[in-house]
Amino acid sequence: MADYLDLIYPLVPVVHRPSFRHDLANNRDLTDPDFFALLMSLVALTIGLLPSRFSVYRSVDPEAGIRFDTRTAMINCCADMCTRQRDASYWDQISLRKWVVSYVLSVACFQTGQVNRSRMFDVEWLQLSRLLGLHRISEYEGLNCIETQLRKRAFWLLFYAYAHTRVQNGRWERLTYFNQSELRQVNFEALMPVEVDDEYIFETRVVPPAPFMLSPGTPSQPEQRPPFTLASGFILHSRVFLKGLREAMSYVGCECELRRGPAVRLARLRDLLQEIRYMLDDAPGPMRQWASSESYDAPTTPRLDGDSQPAMSSYGSPAAAHSASLTSEPGGYSKIIQGQAEVMRANIHVTHIWLQSLLLEQVDLVLQESAIGPNAAMGSEEITEALKANWAEREDICRQMLHLLHSIPYVYLEPNGLYL
Repeated sequence: MADYLDLIYPLVPVVHRPSFRHDLANNRDLTDPDFFALLMSLVALTIGLLPSRFSVYRSVDPEAGIRFDTRTAMINCCADMCTRQRDASYWDQISLRKWVVSYVLSVACFQTGQVNRSRMFDVEWLQLSRLLGLHRISEYEGLNCIETQLRKRAFWLLFYAYAHTRVQNGRWERLTYFNQSELRQVNFEALMPVEVDDEYIFETRVVPPAPFMLSPGTPSQPEQRPPFTLASGFILHSRVFLKGLREAMSYVGCECELRRGPAVRLARLRDLLQEIRYMLDDAPGPMRQWASSESYDAPTTPRLDGDSQPAMSSYGSPAAAHSASLTSEPGGYSKIIQGQAEVMRANIHVTHIWLQSLLLEQVDLVLQESAIGPNAAMGSEEITEALKANWAEREDICRQMLHLLHSIPYVYLEPNGLYL
């Protein structure tokens, strides 16, 4: 759980951290089967996303560890423990926690190549998403603040999965969530989570952080920015996905797209590519592509829930080990949050680069279509020059990707798993 909170939570924020730590400390898993299933699913997720840690987990209890030669074996054991607890009435009451268990187990199985088992868990969480109405803001009325924010995060995790099935070839065998009309009716802005971390969110209210006083920058002192939060990183990643999918969503179920000429589609693709290319230029300092963990001060996350425990548990976590011992180095907790920012930076910019690459592929296809047939919109020489320019852009994207991967320590790349 320390590894989940330190390294994976920034990418998969499916729990409310103060409540989760409280339930964990009070051994709620002994009396609450749903919480026990949540724990087992998060164990499976952590093992799936952090293969380098598996030997460490086995060494904690060698007698138990000897039963699991591979990550797949332990993930399957966790999944079986979750499913064995389900009785005939399990699905009579739906909840977000049950959604989390199915979603997390799907990701865990996918990380070890169990594609079909992952798909079966996909079926569960997709159906639960519909029953919970995650895409309809009207279904959020009457929920407490914690449940509302967790469901909004769940919607965006669902949207990421939809994005992959929508724009990647070879994934159409997977179920999709939205039908042709629903996608146009979704109020994406209303479904964005609040830009504050869990420690400010209570059942009855969301406490806004202290206002940040901006002072004008000077040549010797750049303009100050509001402190970075994990919530702001999650929102930024969601906006990147939403922007990148704009073209694909614009003609879902619309035959008029087939009647548009290549020139119109090419202009739209290039405009969108231009918007995406520069959309992260004003990202918070820790989230910038060329950021360095030494180039900014990571924020601390104050606690407002009266708990004396730290906001993150880092017992034995590689994030803590990478930045030195928390007890021996002042500011070690701040280093943990810097590491979480690095995990999110990798995720955001790989997504940003990947979406640009997909758009450039579409531009290539439209350019080639423009040169086909008697009514070709462009001459062969013009097409050749445009394709060369497009290739140069793709080379530049590859360079950006290599720089990004080389600038972030492996301990912060690993939590992104096979999706990276």
